[in-house]
Amino acid sequence: MKGKALFAVGVAVGYVWGSKSWPEVYRRVRGGTEKLWKNPEVQENVHQATEAVQESVPDILDNLYEAGKKLLEKAEAMFPGITSPKAGQHADSSSSSKPTVTTVPTIKSDVVSDPALDDATGSDWTGEGGAAPEGPATNTPPKA
Repeated sequence: MKGKALFAVGVAVGYVWGSKSWPEVYRRVRGGTEKLWKNPEVQENVHQATEAVQESVPDILDNLYEAGKKLLEKAEAMFPGITSPKAGQHADSSSSSKPTVTTVPTIKSDVVSDPALDDATGSDWTGEGGAAPEGPATNTPPKA
């Protein structure tokens, strides 16, 4: 029932948008918004809001910086040495020209048979729900 209601609403909206009176309605709405936007009182409020935001941004940035410093201090208290440079790194690691290389340990697969590891033509994947050498593992007969 919900689908039918949504369909009916869609038809109604499409009819209104597609009707000949839609351009006139659009012009009236657009004219009203332009008239409102050009109103001197509205422009004064926009100007005041812009100034307030521009004045408060430096304070907000300072507050964020201070909050970040406090968070870093708490992290250092909870995990001593977290902010100190690692072995082999300098305190000013941003000026180092050598990138840090991290090696990932090799993980041995715990899967005995994985079709993704063998995609050669003629591989038997029927035990994995894949394809057999004679065709796909489905209930439909192969197309001739």
